[in-house]
Amino acid sequence: MDSKAKVIKIITVSAVILIFLLVISFFMNLVKLINASSTESKLKEQLTLLDAQIAENSDNIAELESNEYLDWYAREYLNMKGRDDEAFTVK
Repeated sequence: MDSKAKVIKIITVSAVILIFLLVISFFMNLVKLINASSTESKLKEQLTLLDAQIAENSDNIAELESNEYLDWYAREYLNMKGRDDEAFTVK
């Protein structure tokens, strides 16, 4: 076998190995992409749920910060009176 045939054989084997490695790399990246896509969709669902929960909690916070709620809470649990209320006791 002459040296030219050896070089052609080495180049052919190297090219086949390179193509094989590229195909394996392609499939590995494809699997990673599919997993990333799945994770992205799960995170989007979770974000939607958390946005809804934030909106609900914001409404609750606004209600709890209102003067009406604070007045009610002070009268109900702290035995306080309002500005226009008169305190009296039963004998």
